[in-house]
Amino acid sequence: MKKQRHGLHKLALTALFTVGNALIRYPWQQGGYQTLLYLLVSAVSAVITVLVLYPLFRRIWRSPLHGHSARRRWVAVLSVLFGVYALFCAWRSCGDYVEFSSRLVLPRGNSFLLTLLFLGCAGWLASLSARQADCFAIPAFLTVTVCILLLFTVGIGHFQWDAAADLWQWDASVLRPLPNLWRESVLPLTVFVLYVSLTVPSGGRRALAMGTGVGYLLLLLCVVQGILTFGAAYAAELEYPYSLAVRILSVGQYFFRMEGFSYAVDYLSCLTRCALCLATVKRLVMRFSPKLGKWCPPFSCALLLTISLFQ
Repeated sequence: MKKQRHGLHKLALTALFTVGNALIRYPWQQGGYQTLLYLLVSAVSAVITVLVLYPLFRRIWRSPLHGHSARRRWVAVLSVLFGVYALFCAWRSCGDYVEFSSRLVLPRGNSFLLTLLFLGCAGWLASLSARQADCFAIPAFLTVTVCILLLFTVGIGHFQWDAAADLWQWDASVLRPLPNLWRESVLPLTVFVLYVSLTVPSGGRRALAMGTGVGYLLLLLCVVQGILTFGAAYAAELEYPYSLAVRILSVGQYFFRMEGFSYAVDYLSCLTRCALCLATVKRLVMRFSPKLGKWCPPFSCALLLTISLFQ
């Protein structure tokens, strides 16, 4: 039972990380109606990536380093490279959420204060142990899943079903948006694979693959809702089609607007990706200096906040 619960927690974290800020940065304006085709190709690529890299990363980072000076040096070089990329992913996730919120959620808010609060939450989550992070995974995953399913169900009445036929059409430009989507969804998953490799004593491969698939399924529902609400051509012209699609939803006599549920999806998914990237940096440093590793989350957040000030 412990292994099963452990797998469910990692599946939830993987799904949240997969969605991450990929929904905000989704290449809506490239490819038009071919969206679902290259999303499915990206999903298959992501599952293959995690299945291949997980045993490789475990072999690299969990092998003994004491008494192996050459191995210690090249593992240190890899750790620096992945650590820098993990910080970049955390910065992108934070920046995307703050920019999105500043435009749609809190247009009159203070972006600096929003960045500070976001990084404060991310740093706190990154400082938790792996077991404590797992406790956050299930409630956050259930919240995101329920919100997406609720908004999708209510939005069915607004769908333009004649646009559904365009989702599966094919032409020579269908693969054009793939590099961009891979950069925003598949490539950051290498950081999470490294996180699991450093934290899970054994197993975890199945949870990674299933969680990646579930994350893409949630992303698929959001993409379908955006396209079927506005039509493929018009959705490709919008910057945030999904958020605008759920903004038109309302229920009840007094027209209760349901867009607030989507804010939880964006916040929790972006926060999870940012926090796990920072946690990966922490564990990479702890591989060589456990004392220094404890200070990585606050130091990383301060660094990201400083970089954000120059944007």
